[in-house]
Amino acid sequence: MKSIHSKNYITIISLCLISFGIFQAFNYYFTKGVLGVPLDDSWIHFRFAENFAKEFNFTYNPGEPTAGTTSPLWVIVSGLVSFISPTFMLNSVVLSGLFFILSCIFIYKIAVAVFFDSEVLDFDMEFSPLYLALLVALLTIMSGRLEWAAMSGMETTMFIFFSLAGFYQHIKDIHDKKISLAPSLLFALSTASRPEGLMLFGLYLFDAWTFSFHIKKVLKTTLDLAAGVIIFIFIAGGYFLFSYYTSGNILPNTFRGQGGGFHIDAEHILISLEYLRINFVLFIRDNPITCILYLFSFIFYFANVKKFFSKLRSLNLIYLWVILLPLASSVFVPNWRHHGRYLMPLIPLINLVSVYAILVVLNKFKGKASLNLLHKKNFLTALLLFFSFAYYIVYAIALGKNTDNINSQQVKLAHWVKENISQNDVIAMNDIGAITFVSKNRIVDMAGLVTPQILDYRKYRLEDNLDSMLALLKNNDVKYMIIYDHWFEPFLKRHGKYFEYLLSAKLEVNTICGGDEMKVYKTNFYRKENEGN
Repeated sequence: MKSIHSKNYITIISLCLISFGIFQAFNYYFTKGVLGVPLDDSWIHFRFAENFAKEFNFTYNPGEPTAGTTSPLWVIVSGLVSFISPTFMLNSVVLSGLFFILSCIFIYKIAVAVFFDSEVLDFDMEFSPLYLALLVALLTIMSGRLEWAAMSGMETTMFIFFSLAGFYQHIKDIHDKKISLAPSLLFALSTASRPEGLMLFGLYLFDAWTFSFHIKKVLKTTLDLAAGVIIFIFIAGGYFLFSYYTSGNILPNTFRGQGGGFHIDAEHILISLEYLRINFVLFIRDNPITCILYLFSFIFYFANVKKFFSKLRSLNLIYLWVILLPLASSVFVPNWRHHGRYLMPLIPLINLVSVYAILVVLNKFKGKASLNLLHKKNFLTALLLFFSFAYYIVYAIALGKNTDNINSQQVKLAHWVKENISQNDVIAMNDIGAITFVSKNRIVDMAGLVTPQILDYRKYRLEDNLDSMLALLKNNDVKYMIIYDHWFEPFLKRHGKYFEYLLSAKLEVNTICGGDEMKVYKTNFYRKENEGN
């Protein structure tokens, strides 16, 4: 058995590396050989990591603590790795690729544990558990969106890895009829990677505590979970306290910056429905078969909910997570940007529940001649991977085009700033990543990520909001402003006389940036009121 696992691990690692090579080839082609990453957010993490390595604190402008990252653990890891290699971009891509490989290995391990569970598969089948586990891993490797994330230099794959590792330990505990501290530790690390981990930990506590009634160890389990909560708070709680200390809010600035919160009105309901629709389209593109089976799993779960709290216990937390995260996100943070990257962590588990759904369907309709081909291993593998292939290539192309966009706009202006603006000049901007990392200038973030006062101004009536923003720029002695005009139309309409246009970076085809044209303005706050009217 160990030799088979070793062979499968080698297969998984080799295919991941080959896939990385394919995606980087597309990246190289579209960027004409210029190294880059597909998001300005990646550059934001470079800046946080660079400052963390110097100050061991979360700062964007040196010496100014701010909860501007949703992934403190990614900042810490990137900052510490920079002591070994000072190339932040290369480090981030290597790290996100490494965590992707580990994620593929752990979804394989989870699938092995599930498919060897005689209570989960209490029927005869033609397929071996090891084949099914490898199929789940192959589907994950062939997910174009996950490969894009693996090459993005972002925290997504680290969150996936710690989450999957937590699922795996929880399933092991269920099989051993006990509750250990390992899942709490791993879900704490996943929460330090992405705040969605907080919800995952809550679901874990629910699943583990209800499991205690099944094994008749309620008191012991309650005490073990209490210890787990202490570990979780010790690891993940610090950043929430830091956020509260620096901004008055327990959640990072980005949560408010993206309009996060609970709202019940017609407008927000429509936004939530649109969020679900767009993510459904993205999952269909990933693989139409797995997406349809994923939707079938909603019905299957609620039709068999009692079984999930007994015989199918090892699958319960997985199903709760893949069902509830999209619904919760649609209500609290309906953000579908960047190819839906906030729901990408579900893809490995969707692959798992989809393969399980195939087994359930084949068993239900055993003997149906029309399904005979699906009982053949080679045909089933080819069919599932075929439907992943089209958008695997699409996202390889997207990686190259997205990176070229960032290089042609943010990075281009970053080098202009470095060559033409004094490093002592303060700059206001809305995309703060590449420009700040390259130039090292102090900045005011007009989107509020690292300047949370901006987020407070949004509570004011419009005129007061715009006047407060102008006052903030004046008080910080801002010399230049680099923005997308359409993000700040009311501001420019009211206070445009204080800003002189200098130049812009315009994209011919925009695939990822917040606007087609980013403009640079020079400020003149002492201009007479009647000038420019």
